[in-house]
Amino acid sequence: MSFNPAGPVVRAVVARDIGAVEIPGHSFRIVADGRSTGGAFSLTEAISPPGATVGRHVHDSAVECFYVIQGTYRITVSGVDHDVMPGGFALVRRGAPHQFEVIGTQAGRAVVMFAPAGFEAVFRRMPEIFSTPGEPGPLWQHLNEEFSTRLLPGQQPLSGPGALVSTGRGPAPADNATVLADANATRTGLTIGLRSDQHPGSAWILPTRVSAVWVASGAYRFEASSGSTDVSEGEYIWLQAASPRRAISLRHGSQALYLIAQGVPCAPTDPRGEP
Repeated sequence: MSFNPAGPVVRAVVARDIGAVEIPGHSFRIVADGRSTGGAFSLTEAISPPGATVGRHVHDSAVECFYVIQGTYRITVSGVDHDVMPGGFALVRRGAPHQFEVIGTQAGRAVVMFAPAGFEAVFRRMPEIFSTPGEPGPLWQHLNEEFSTRLLPGQQPLSGPGALVSTGRGPAPADNATVLADANATRTGLTIGLRSDQHPGSAWILPTRVSAVWVASGAYRFEASSGSTDVSEGEYIWLQAASPRRAISLRHGSQALYLIAQGVPCAPTDPRGEP
């Protein structure tokens, strides 16, 4: 990440600089939490080894979204298996029983988003809970219930809402932008999209409604009359009203998730608590 000293006020949050929340089989870096997004969403980078699993559960008050960067995730939603590979996206609706497993020989790495925010607090408490004798057990169940999540025992198929899944393949649209989930899909006012640029120098004019950007691969230079900011893979920025609205792809195959959080004020803090 590089900054022009006279550049715009855009601060990047770098996932690798955030302390990871570690439990056996999973590592979470909370890049954006509810405090930094006005409660609209959270964004977490999750890494899990081959064979890692998360048992079946239901979120009653939030949608959970996965954008896969590496590996293959078998996400089972309401009894239906979806194998989601790099570039793929899955949205799990409220009330849908779901679980996942990292299949194949490669570790899984994904951006996990909740809308509205809140469940990131469960990630933060995991090391404490999982290091307690007898857990995961009653404390783990109570923590999930506190955030409107039900843990479901057994393996019998359960019905519920289906998933919204995108493979990430197919011809690119003319403007290189694909809406992965609109506000109707998330039911929270949040829209999630993907920008893809195959060649360096491609210009991206960001709509003024874009609230935040996560660079999934490559790098972009965000430009304004006062200067520029380079944002690379694994980095996230929140765009305030005065932020640059033009970005230039710096590398082949640059891609970025963009998020539109309707009615959310400018974020006062980032996940590390810095003003």
